Amino acid sequence: MSQDSQELNEISSLVPPERSRYPFYCPWAVPNPLTHIQDIWKRWRAPPLPPQRTIYINDPARNGGFCHNRISTTKYSIVTFIPRFVYDQFRRYANLFFLLIASLQQIPGVSPTGQFTTAVPLLLVLLATAVKEIIEDLRRHNADSIENGRMIDVFRVGIFQSIPWTKVVVGDIVKVCRGQFFPADLILLSSSEPQGVCYIETSNLDGETNLKIRQSYDQTANMEKRSDLNLLRGKLECEGPNTRLYEFSGNITIQHYRPEPLSANQVLLRGAQLRNTDWIYGLVVYTGHDTKLMRNS
Repeated sequence: MSQDSQELNEISSLVPPERSRYPFYCPWAVPNPLTHIQDIWKRWRAPPLPPQRTIYINDPARNGGFCHNRISTTKYSIVTFIPRFVYDQFRRYANLFFLLIASLQQIPGVSPTGQFTTAVPLLLVLLATAVKEIIEDLRRHNADSIENGRMIDVFRVGIFQSIPWTKVVVGDIVKVCRGQFFPADLILLSSSEPQGVCYIETSNLDGETNLKIRQSYDQTANMEKRSDLNLLRGKLECEGPNTRLYEFSGNITIQHYRPEPLSANQVLLRGAQLRNTDWIYGLVVYTGHDTKLMRNS
């Protein structure tokens, strides 16, 4: 080995490892220690993962503690209308500016204009806005009442009972017929079509009018009679409520069978409509404000 090579090796041994990766050392080429701190900060600030849930099939006594299926999209109530309306209006800089001017005009000798030059127009604008907010909130309340009062067939005590959507709970098995909307987020168990296939329209969720195909789990695809549903036992383990419309992670374990994974291909979301299929049986997994539709609203 030549003397030049030995000197080059001695110099290389003195260069820190992160610098030896670069033939020509540049300060900006070395990993920045602040990057690691930023990664730690992002992980700490990230929202916690939703807790997983376990749902027992045909065992309502073990399916407690979940959200009810009543929804409310109204913005105000009788108690919260005034404080929330005032907060919403005066967090706008324009309204806050005119409020300050109107307050200064009430001090004698401070303003050359009248005391009510700004206050009266501001009050008229707030009054008109309040009337508009009340009318819009009443419309939302009426729409909520109509949706909460819809009827659906639920399998309980060995028979199908027609009950309002608000009484649907997690773990129920519901029967949805052609043209009906799904009352909650469901896992497809079986349908009137071969191999448990059904067609749904999700225009209320994503604006798409083309029909989408969903297919049930193999072990439940042939369940068409009430006796089959009455004998159905097992459990479903899945992720907690979240906003991901096109993702689902979970597995279902039917008695005497091994666990099988589930995906978004078996999920029927609240707000979607059953099309071109006579009926489906579905297991309720998310209700009310835990549904993906309400999580994204």
